[in-house]
Amino acid sequence: MGKKSKIMTSLVSLMLVLVLIAGCSSKGNSTATNSTSKNEPVTITYSAGKDSTPATQKLVEAFEQKYPNIKVKVQELPNSSDDQHNSYVTALSAGDSSIDVLAMDIIWTPEFAAANWLLPLDDKFTQEMRDKFLSGPVEAVTYDGHIWAVPRFTDAGVLYYRKDIISTPPKTWEELIQMAKDNVGKGGTKYGIVFQGNQYEGLVCDALEVIGSNGGNVLEGDKVTINTPQTVAGLQYLLDLTKIAPPGVTTYQEEDARNVFQQGEAIFMRNWPYAWSLVNGDDSPIKDKVGIAPIPKGKDGQAGTPALGGWNLGINKYSKHPEEAWKFVEFVTSEEGQKITALEGGNLPTIKSLYQDKDVLAKNPYWSDLYDAFITAKPRPVTPFYPQMSDSMQINFHKALTGEITPQQAIQNIEKDLNDIIKNEGKK
Repeated sequence: MGKKSKIMTSLVSLMLVLVLIAGCSSKGNSTATNSTSKNEPVTITYSAGKDSTPATQKLVEAFEQKYPNIKVKVQELPNSSDDQHNSYVTALSAGDSSIDVLAMDIIWTPEFAAANWLLPLDDKFTQEMRDKFLSGPVEAVTYDGHIWAVPRFTDAGVLYYRKDIISTPPKTWEELIQMAKDNVGKGGTKYGIVFQGNQYEGLVCDALEVIGSNGGNVLEGDKVTINTPQTVAGLQYLLDLTKIAPPGVTTYQEEDARNVFQQGEAIFMRNWPYAWSLVNGDDSPIKDKVGIAPIPKGKDGQAGTPALGGWNLGINKYSKHPEEAWKFVEFVTSEEGQKITALEGGNLPTIKSLYQDKDVLAKNPYWSDLYDAFITAKPRPVTPFYPQMSDSMQINFHKALTGEITPQQAIQNIEKDLNDIIKNEGKK
């Protein structure tokens, strides 16, 4: 081959290489442009129980207006929290990535975190943000030293009382019992108090309130601390309340208690804030005769300790859009988002400042009275084994209420069960 021919061949080869490189480069740029196109919105899925109020729709509309490149698909789950829990467990244990943001009952967070189904949010839900929230809900989303969710709305046990009979609500359980005995029969009343005494989660909440308000505790980390004189004495308060309650109180759930109280038959009622609007409804015989107060304290306690309820938002570990999911969580739990939830859904905020918000209080005037109750509210034991522990507490608390065993025996039984649960579950 001549020198010119070699030069021509080399030039042709070089041109072919340049064409190929240009082609690859062009394709690479095209792919990058498509993947980061700002004209193509990302869709995230928010999974939650059915909302009968306009709150969820209003939140999604406000969020999409603020973030036009993120669309939110709402996946409605059944009303039952047990059914919602089972749905999540099935999906997440299979590594399902179709859900991005999960609405979670307050007692699920440690279970889901221990199963490695949630993204840790320590860096996103900063200490500065946490300081704006009620302490109880923040404690409830903390497990194993990390933050796993953000509190969306809260709930806590409260004491209702007949303000036409009792001028100043009791600060201690002893005062409540004495007031009930002194005033039963007035204003058509038959009983001193109604509460949730059936064998179910509601009884656990009521029992932990009297126990906590008397300085008792269930767990400290993984150590079972329930068997103390303060705990036994606290449970005894609940037995004392049955003596001034209707005979059927050991079968009562929330609505059973509300119906008796609303008919004017009891002076006091332990229940959740939802009952306020109902007992003051136009068809209520005790409308405008009801006051609301914090849970009383026991003689060995520092303050009443309402059981904490509520719901949190977490991000699925398998989400394909974790950053967009966080933006939604951040918005919904922000002051703006929680105000929408308060006004449109009637749910109690987890951000402290909203308890002084004029618009929120104009619609829910009694909420300012609940602030002190929520400041002292305590979550149920924060552990991934809580469902099993609750079963033992339900059974033994109820046996104590019905007189089958003493409070001391109930606490000893629970102590043994809880230690066994931690030992056996920890091996799995």
